[in-house]
Amino acid sequence: MALNLGTQIGIGAVVVGAVAFLVFSSPDEGVLEYVYVDAVVAEPDKFAEREFKVHGNVVEGTLEQDQSDDSYHFVIEFKGQRLQVVYDELLPDTFVEGGEVVLTGTLDPETMVVRSSEMSAKCPSKYEEEPGAPRKNPNNAQRS
Repeated sequence: MALNLGTQIGIGAVVVGAVAFLVFSSPDEGVLEYVYVDAVVAEPDKFAEREFKVHGNVVEGTLEQDQSDDSYHFVIEFKGQRLQVVYDELLPDTFVEGGEVVLTGTLDPETMVVRSSEMSAKCPSKYEEEPGAPRKNPNNAQRS
């Protein structure tokens, strides 16, 4: 059975309205901005009091544990810019000073401190070739 023109227009209007609602209502909800330390330092007010992901290298010699609340304090840097970090959870096994980290947290623009409870850490030594290990030679590919 075919729908009359009025019904078709009505259904079309409902579909267009639903799509428009989904597009324009909270388009950024659930999406965190991913930036490097230098971008945060350049525009701290842009990141004030909202959650985002920040990528940097842990500055060696800056890691300290606060015994009063078991948080960790350290500094991350990228392109010569630095941010203080307060991390509220246990450090990942791959965390090392000098290593790369990506933190999810919020920034206090007055103190320039990122407070975080989520971190991904990459240990560079874990992925480096061991000294004396045999190297792959692309010229010696196996032939069938």
